[in-house]
Amino acid sequence: MAWAYLILALGILTAGCGEQIMYQRFDKGMWSSYMRLNDVKLGMTKTEVLGIMGPPGSTESGDYRGGHYTVFFYLTHSMDFDESNTVRNGYTPLVFKSNRLVGIGKRDYRHAVDRPEAESMPAGSLPWSRTQ
Repeated sequence: MAWAYLILALGILTAGCGEQIMYQRFDKGMWSSYMRLNDVKLGMTKTEVLGIMGPPGSTESGDYRGGHYTVFFYLTHSMDFDESNTVRNGYTPLVFKSNRLVGIGKRDYRHAVDRPEAESMPAGSLPWSRTQ
């Protein structure tokens, strides 16, 4: 009987060794941002988007591709993955040009700021790092 307890104890102690379990975080604010994003439409002004979405998690602004762009980032997912529309660890970018929403998501953001798709660039040459 003592052997059974010893084997059980060793099994429990070694069960988690050598492997890290990754799980998605859940945030109530993240879920509500994701749901409100469905009400945002192209052509809206910054004020209209702020009225629906609230303040962004972060913003970026600059002159790219012959125009002035402002990007609002809203946390809508727990992590990035290849098929997602997110950048920077789960943030969905909303791209504005001349105070009008012209794009939503990773592809529109990269197009606006002249950043190449990650798939076409060699590893280590991107100005941002890929999340796991």
